[in-house]
Amino acid sequence: MTTQLSALRRNLLNWFRQNKRELPWRQKRHWYTTWLSEVILQQTTVEQGLPYYHAFVERFPNVHTLAEAEEQEILHQWQGLGYYARARNLHKAARQIARQHHGRFPNDKKLALALPGIGPYTAAAILSLSYNRPYAVVDGNVTRVISRLQAIAEDIRLRSTQKIIEQHAQTLLSKKYPGAFNEAMMELGALVCTPVAPRCPVCPLSRWCLAYRQQKTDALPFKSAPPPKKRQYHWVVVYENTHRYLIRQRPEKGLLARMWEFPVWETDARQLKNTDSLSVRLSGHRISRVSGLMRHVYSHINLQYRAVLVEGSPEETPGTGTRKWVKKEEFNNYPIHKAHRHIINWLLNDQKGR
Repeated sequence: MTTQLSALRRNLLNWFRQNKRELPWRQKRHWYTTWLSEVILQQTTVEQGLPYYHAFVERFPNVHTLAEAEEQEILHQWQGLGYYARARNLHKAARQIARQHHGRFPNDKKLALALPGIGPYTAAAILSLSYNRPYAVVDGNVTRVISRLQAIAEDIRLRSTQKIIEQHAQTLLSKKYPGAFNEAMMELGALVCTPVAPRCPVCPLSRWCLAYRQQKTDALPFKSAPPPKKRQYHWVVVYENTHRYLIRQRPEKGLLARMWEFPVWETDARQLKNTDSLSVRLSGHRISRVSGLMRHVYSHINLQYRAVLVEGSPEETPGTGTRKWVKKEEFNNYPIHKAHRHIINWLLNDQKGR
């Protein structure tokens, strides 16, 4: 068994040295850039995340510049990536690292896990990749590789299955080169052991892969269907007054906390299809235009919405701090979430055509 494990590790590491992608955080390994890349790439592909990574490193080249920045600036840099809690936790953790750990990510796992936004996966990734600590990293790619390697048929949504996979990952891990081995496993899942049409004939682990031997690579890993997303319907009211538009800041907690948006009215699918109820609700205001149906999907919400451009101000006076009137050139100064960025595009593109 020891000989087989040694051969497996050697094959994988040799493959990685010859085939790894040239990614910026690999050029000069440092815990700060490793941390940034790991947080940015959660729920995000490398192609989508790279521009954000470069922008963050340019604007916040070290943990101290990140810690000293205002949260709104960080949210502004993050807009479009989604899962904004990642950005807020990144900021909070940077401040703790700067103040409590002398500007260095702690190399103790217990201390690492105490930082905001740092869970077992991120802690293991930073500690192994930057400090060569012997912790296995299990992300979606690694889950798929091990599920096939060990022919694990159980549902990978289950915590019990994840525990089995984590145990296998720790057993397989190279104790001499844990960081490189973890990267190699993730890279193998990204480039070879892909979700669809895995490239088994060129896989460095094919001789040990039970799914390949049993011709089950298309069936594994098994993942049950997710629960249905909650449906939401919004009218988004764009108030325009003397070439300024009303935006508001979302609450301190919850979905898209402290991001900016246009005022929203919740409605239902039927009322979103026509403007009758809208006209009643906006009586006294002139409706200039109404958009077509727009859609945005969150992790647990399927949102459908339409925008309505209204001349004038709402009946209640906007409160200071939470609502602002801004010119269209000022939209980019605020971290406006992606769904309402689509409304800005609709608003500005239509005005160009007038």
